[in-house]
Amino acid sequence: MAGAVLAVLFLAGCQSGPKVTIDWQGGPFFTPTNFVGLAELPPEIRRVALLPLSGLEGLPAESVAALEAAARTALLGTGRFEVVPVDAALVRAVAGKPAVSSVELLPPSLFERIVRDQAADAVLLVDVTLYRPYPPLALGVRVKLAGSQGSRPILWAFDTVFDARQPAVANSARRHASGGHSGLVDPGPTALQSPSRFAAYVFTDTFAALPKRPEPVSPIVPAKVSRPRAD
Repeated sequence: MAGAVLAVLFLAGCQSGPKVTIDWQGGPFFTPTNFVGLAELPPEIRRVALLPLSGLEGLPAESVAALEAAARTALLGTGRFEVVPVDAALVRAVAGKPAVSSVELLPPSLFERIVRDQAADAVLLVDVTLYRPYPPLALGVRVKLAGSQGSRPILWAFDTVFDARQPAVANSARRHASGGHSGLVDPGPTALQSPSRFAAYVFTDTFAALPKRPEPVSPIVPAKVSRPRAD
């Protein structure tokens, strides 16, 4: 009996959460700012190896798959570069575990093998630093983009917690679920109850902060020289 009471209390605590003011069309909206790195990608960065997400230990397999899929889909959606997912089995074979954190010292043998086998110009490491899959939803993301040349410099780094208790985050998640800036239909409360929908929003806004690709250089067209007309 006592166990049943505790279970009811636990579920009630998970579902009740702080109230937020939702204005999914008018805002305010959340814009991540805690990132550093290049303003533009080097032109040679065209193919990036995406390592398995770190920080998912102990989560159900379906939750891991949903987070991995959300990150991969959002990254592909940016169009910044070709994305090559790295299999967890390869990481385990070299590093002894299925994922490595962006704050760890990446084994040189793993980095070199990924770059060689995937023909990658850079490697992207993604950590889940916080995951709260019940309302109010929250997802913390830390990312590092490491170049493959020379000393493997960090080209870009990102670290932000998206917490639906913040009205700006809740508004942004709801707007994303409606279809983005041009969305006209309110998705309703499911946008703030579905972990997969929330993850799709979080990774979309995370990777939107990646450095832009350099603008293509327009070819110089020689000016036409007018020649005198022979009479």
